[in-house]
Amino acid sequence: MSFSEVLSHTFEAYNKNFKLISFFSFPFALVFLLSTKFENFISLSGIFLRYGSIQTDITSLDALITLAVFLLSLAIFSYTLVAINLVIKSQRTLKRLTHYEHEKIEANTIRMFTVFLFVFVITLLLNLFLYDYQLTSSIGLFMSSLLSIIILFVPQALVIDDLSITNSVYMSISVIFRRFAFFLAFLAIAVFLILLNTAIFIELSASIPYARYLAVLVNAILILPFLEVLKVQIYLSKYTVLK
Repeated sequence: MSFSEVLSHTFEAYNKNFKLISFFSFPFALVFLLSTKFENFISLSGIFLRYGSIQTDITSLDALITLAVFLLSLAIFSYTLVAINLVIKSQRTLKRLTHYEHEKIEANTIRMFTVFLFVFVITLLLNLFLYDYQLTSSIGLFMSSLLSIIILFVPQALVIDDLSITNSVYMSISVIFRRFAFFLAFLAIAVFLILLNTAIFIELSASIPYARYLAVLVNAILILPFLEVLKVQIYLSKYTVLK
């Protein structure tokens, strides 16, 4: 299967299931609202944690509130990814969702939550270590990017193949290497869409109040779900029986 066919399946699945995908993507808006409670900054249509402010600016109460909001946001994010993957799996394989698969949403959400939480904790501890010893933050950025790449296809492995967390990570790495050209194309499309979204709202920022927040919402509700659908199609391309 060529990447053009993957894109064709992506647009078809996204358009055909747009209403359902939008419904499941709506919680991303709630995640956005909750994330404004973090010690963060907004850049390139995304919200990023201010690691440098954790030890100096934040109180114990602020830390507890931030932790609670973060865990709730992560749980919502995990559920939304699982739901989108399940919708596209059903559409692509031409199978109706069974009661068993609906019951698996909760279990897969918990597993997805566990993966994201583990990666976040590792990233946080690493960045705090670099901050304490006044080392370059580039190391933390590199490790964060590497971990993000490693788990890129974990949602698909969890939902589509119903693998364990460990096997899902292995499968994610396997898909990246086996479909490396597709992986690079995915990164290129993701970067293009995010930069385009950012550029548009930078131009509109002079006339539209809170344009940068709108850019984050567009990224969360439209761009991220589309990229998740694209990931599903790349993952499914490893099955030669699916055309």
